[in-house]
Amino acid sequence: MSEPTPVRQLGEINEHGCRVLSDPGIGYADGAEERLAEIVGGATDLSSSSEELASAATDWGTTYSLVPTRSNLLRSLDLRPGMKVLEIGCGCGPITRYLGEQCGTVDSVEPMPARARVARLRTRDLDSVEVFVGTLDDVPAEPVYDVVVVVGVLEYVGGGTADPAPYLRFLEQCHAVLKDGGTLALAIENPLGVKYVAGAVEDHTNRPFDSLEGYMLASPARTFTRRTLQDMLATAGFGSEVLSAFPDYKLPRAVFTDDLVHRSPELAAHLPRFPSPDYLVPRLNLADEAQTWRTLVDSGVGQHFANSFLALATKGEGPRLWPAERLALLFSTERRRPYAVRGEVRGDGDGLVFLREVMHPGAAQPDGAADVRHTPAASERVVPGAELLTALVEQPERRGELLRAWIALLPADDLEWMPVDLVPHNVVVDDDGTLVAIDQEWQVRGYGRSSTIVRGLFLAALQIAQLTRPQAASPWVTVGDVVRGLASEAGVELDDAAVDAFVASESAFQSTVVSLTGPDAPSRDRSARDLRSMWDETLSAVRGGERFDLQWAEATAQLSAHDDEVAALRDEIAGLQDDVARRDESVAAERARALAAEQRVEHLTRRTAYGLLVRLRRRLARGRAGGRPAA
Repeated sequence: MSEPTPVRQLGEINEHGCRVLSDPGIGYADGAEERLAEIVGGATDLSSSSEELASAATDWGTTYSLVPTRSNLLRSLDLRPGMKVLEIGCGCGPITRYLGEQCGTVDSVEPMPARARVARLRTRDLDSVEVFVGTLDDVPAEPVYDVVVVVGVLEYVGGGTADPAPYLRFLEQCHAVLKDGGTLALAIENPLGVKYVAGAVEDHTNRPFDSLEGYMLASPARTFTRRTLQDMLATAGFGSEVLSAFPDYKLPRAVFTDDLVHRSPELAAHLPRFPSPDYLVPRLNLADEAQTWRTLVDSGVGQHFANSFLALATKGEGPRLWPAERLALLFSTERRRPYAVRGEVRGDGDGLVFLREVMHPGAAQPDGAADVRHTPAASERVVPGAELLTALVEQPERRGELLRAWIALLPADDLEWMPVDLVPHNVVVDDDGTLVAIDQEWQVRGYGRSSTIVRGLFLAALQIAQLTRPQAASPWVTVGDVVRGLASEAGVELDDAAVDAFVASESAFQSTVVSLTGPDAPSRDRSARDLRSMWDETLSAVRGGERFDLQWAEATAQLSAHDDEVAALRDEIAGLQDDVARRDESVAAERARALAAEQRVEHLTRRTAYGLLVRLRRRLARGRAGGRPAA
């Protein structure tokens, strides 16, 4: 049973079960609220890992509030059953739901009534949760909470102003409601995130480079660099640790510390998946995000360019929500419930160790599970060295040799249960040059050795496409071209029958394991279609389209060609104008000659008429003188 808090004594409960503290007059909405109310209101599984809700997501507005990945940010923290939690800006309640499952008392405040309604529907079976319509201003400034959760809210409290005052006031209010030793868990985008550096649009304005340029244009929100964020937290009375979140705090897959970046740059470079998703507006494809991130990590500054931050700010001294020995957490929540895994990287005196645990032990098995064995190792050492995949990209002259060495790791013959995870991205070339298999989770009945080889080549081709400029991969154009090229270098025969067998085996495996969203999913047919589609994708499409510099070069070439055409036309026009000028001169000369002729004719005519007249007068004069009439 949850304990009473001062805010629960305030306000009146409305028709949706929310306690109304005030009318903040905030009309912001993304248009998904009514649809979410229908989905959540009719659902039977409301849990934070609900496949029922995830399968109903059809667009960004519904995905953001329904998929299990939304809760990963809080899954990364060591929350305890007896904790009292205040959540500011709960939205439609995906994180509220997780907090209610983990903690004793959860007070969630949301300024928009339509969203508060959905959050109440999502937590309607949890006595631990109370949902309020209002803002932090409505919460009594009494130190009663162990944790205050602020996810995607701080950036909005100042309406985009550069004035630090409203942000500091908000943080001071959070400090006031925390117990001594309590923690503020604050998530926010990084204005210097590597995705923004690579050309992605700013999440709040949908314009590229807004945050990098300090929001020179009007913006509804303002994010903060790591240093600025920590300075503000210190001014508000907090000590803080800042973690990196990828691809961002919204749908986080990886969360890690600065210590990981320093102790294992190779691992820190490979934990995030790139490119980060563009949720609404496609980016300008400028720099390669993965390679840019690797460069920043290798330069020792990667922590300043994480896409999002999770700041853990403490009031005085208290229990840590993130243990000191924990370096990273990795979540595989895009899978069906029985297969979702939480991985943790820890440091010890001998290096780094990777720990795994199944997140939902005992979850009901899906169709097809009888042919899938999920056997993740509970613990394994992190092997120093480079991924085989990296070596394939960086040492093309050794590609055939390395691929043959990888194939030699596979069983020599078909096994009933094939280790399908023995693929290049799960193989490390250690410091001695030996190939070592890591992260072996899956065995699949009847997959076959040939299909396993094609699987490894196919996944390697996709990742090589992401890590290599298409020009460098010439003459390969499509993913299928890369697969065939790698097969040839490895001495593997690859025909249509082998490809068909791989697609059949892989689609059965994926439809069993992966939790897809939307009305089509999950199904073997859809998985097969997706595989065929990826096989035929161009290398530039895998990377998100043609790079902007290539597009610019093509546009420049087109403009240059147009310029040449325009110059030729201008020369032709000049020639015509010269012809016209010459003709004008000729016409003018002819006109002058005609005029002269006309004048001559007139002159002659006048002279002739005058002569006749003179002669006539003379004859008349003679006639009068002789008495005869003129003839």
